[in-house]
Amino acid sequence: MSLNLIPARYRNRHRGKTGLQLQRELTRVEDKATSLTAALDQAMAELTDLHAENAALRNLKAAADDTFVIQVQLIDDLEGDVRRLRAELAAEQGARAVAEKDAETRGRWVDDLDKQLKDAKRRLEIGALAEAAAAKTQEIPVITRVLPLHEAPFATTNPGRVPPSWAVTDEGVA
Repeated sequence: MSLNLIPARYRNRHRGKTGLQLQRELTRVEDKATSLTAALDQAMAELTDLHAENAALRNLKAAADDTFVIQVQLIDDLEGDVRRLRAELAAEQGARAVAEKDAETRGRWVDDLDKQLKDAKRRLEIGALAEAAAAKTQEIPVITRVLPLHEAPFATTNPGRVPPSWAVTDEGVA
């Protein structure tokens, strides 16, 4: 018994074919193998291109992710700046409101001072007019020398209303 590894259905398959038929079948199989090899090479080339394109896409995705992370960080920074600027704006508006109120108060104070000044000027003018009218209508009496109290003709050393212990005499204390 011989050991044959080819299954029985494939054995002697060429039987009944001529050499030319076998040659044509071999050529057809070789052509088919060549076309399949070419297709395989083309598929391998496409696969290589796809791998390169995939790597490029991965790089683009990584760059986009980095850009996205940077944009998120910039947005967070901008939002923080907006919050800080809003707080500064609120503080400035509060300070401005206080300054405007202070300016309004000072303006009222200046207006009041202006009114007081106008009133004082008016009173001064009225007083000057009254003095001028009085000077024109009344004579000014000649005023004699003002005497000290103890030399006055109506002065007394012991008025009746004052107790004697308090009275002062010309010589000193009574």
